[in-house]
Amino acid sequence: MSVLKRFSAADLIIIASVAALGIAVKPIVGPISKFISTPLGIPGGSLAGGFYMMWLVLAVTIVNKKYTGTVFGILQAVLVLLVGMAGKQGAFSLVSYSLPGIMADIVFHLIKHRHKLITHLSLGVVANLTGSMATALFFFKLPALMVGINFAFATASGIMGGYLAYGTYQALKTARIIK
Repeated sequence: MSVLKRFSAADLIIIASVAALGIAVKPIVGPISKFISTPLGIPGGSLAGGFYMMWLVLAVTIVNKKYTGTVFGILQAVLVLLVGMAGKQGAFSLVSYSLPGIMADIVFHLIKHRHKLITHLSLGVVANLTGSMATALFFFKLPALMVGINFAFATASGIMGGYLAYGTYQALKTARIIK
């Protein structure tokens, strides 16, 4: 548990709260995205994933410490398993939720100016592509053409999620809720 020692109680509360918010909106966003994605033959997560990843991006940029994304991803995976929201993925949720957090951590700590729009967009895209591609390739085993379509939707959705995260981050800063 030495990774958790890096975080203050306030950091862990932020991570847990934002992770819970991300899980709470799934029942609302999920059916809407599946309505659009199912006829296209792509997993709904690639389309709605950017919105889901918005919460990951927020946690990573607000807390601004190593392993925030990883802790966030593992926590969300455990939460969806505990509350029965893993759906068809089941235990694979541990992978599909944790990998985007790990990738977000890597990218975030490679970027010099961490609170700019490009950072939020990059994190949204990388996290959503990671989760979407892991699911498409290893769980759904989509054919190459569908993986390409999934890639395009996941990229666009990741950009939108990054943009939403940036707007939310800026609003929280303006309201002096975060530093």
